[in-house]
Amino acid sequence: MRVRTKQSWLSRRLPYLYGALIVIGFLLIDWAGYDLLLPDPAPYRYELVSEGTIANFPDLVLSAPSELAIRKFEARLDTDGTSFADVYVADLGAEFAPVLLDWQDRSTDLSIVVPSRSADLNDLAQAVKLHLPDDGVLLGWWDTSRQLHALTGVQIVYDVNLPRPLFIPSDWEDDFLAIESLEKVFWRISEKGGQDFERFLDALSNQMEDGLATLNQIAGRQKVFIVVQLSDAYKLALARPDLVRVGYRDFAASKDIHDDITQVKKWVEEQGYADYAVETLGWAKKRVYYLRDRESANTLIAQILPFGTFKPTLLDGLKLVANYGSYWVYEMDPQTP
Repeated sequence: MRVRTKQSWLSRRLPYLYGALIVIGFLLIDWAGYDLLLPDPAPYRYELVSEGTIANFPDLVLSAPSELAIRKFEARLDTDGTSFADVYVADLGAEFAPVLLDWQDRSTDLSIVVPSRSADLNDLAQAVKLHLPDDGVLLGWWDTSRQLHALTGVQIVYDVNLPRPLFIPSDWEDDFLAIESLEKVFWRISEKGGQDFERFLDALSNQMEDGLATLNQIAGRQKVFIVVQLSDAYKLALARPDLVRVGYRDFAASKDIHDDITQVKKWVEEQGYADYAVETLGWAKKRVYYLRDRESANTLIAQILPFGTFKPTLLDGLKLVANYGSYWVYEMDPQTP
């Protein structure tokens, strides 16, 4: 006679427990593999420190509308939280991407964006409010356009955030994908609108006649004013390296402007650069932008900025109407039906 032994509660359920542990193991392996595919965190982050209106930010040298919502972030190193820049952002509402009003570097060793020109931008914004006709439309680089729209309400052609040039330190090069992801999320970089802006870049990087023809196509019958800034030439060279070749070098500013001029002239002559333009960055530094070849000197962007033998009054179809520091403003001849 066979005797049946009674199984314990645990022994009857062991197969199910083993099966559950196996499933959990596979899930952990899958999660770990997926995590390995994710980019590491960016080497810096944006941290909100305060918000309010222009009255709450005395360090912001801009005459912003009193009702404009402004947020101040600090760009901080992810390793120890050290702040290397103050970042002032305009908030136009939930449906709009944030607008960079000013980027103030705290570090002399780390500067990842093109420096702000707040005083020049403020003078330009004041002129736009006083002199631009109600039906006037501004055509310019997307970041400058959005700044002027936030400060003045002027009509603009490009009202989206697109990727901006970043100056990544060599020891951050392996973090490029993480940096790109951070910038895309924080600035809500648009997946649309880039193609239209590409036409503007095509115009600036073409030779004079072809470039003006493209600008006329963009403008149509609108009353268009073109705004360009010296750093646009360098940004264009990054976007169109086969058509525009522009470099820059920074020089420490001295107390004697004549010594500064002599120093710059000596350097560009030694390098063999005939076409260059100098921009003052605060009280301690000057930036020299130079054209690397004659083909670059013949592009539209080089003709409407003060490089070499700058003759803005001879530009066919464009009328120089204002200059504020490193910003230059032209009115386009309206197109007849």
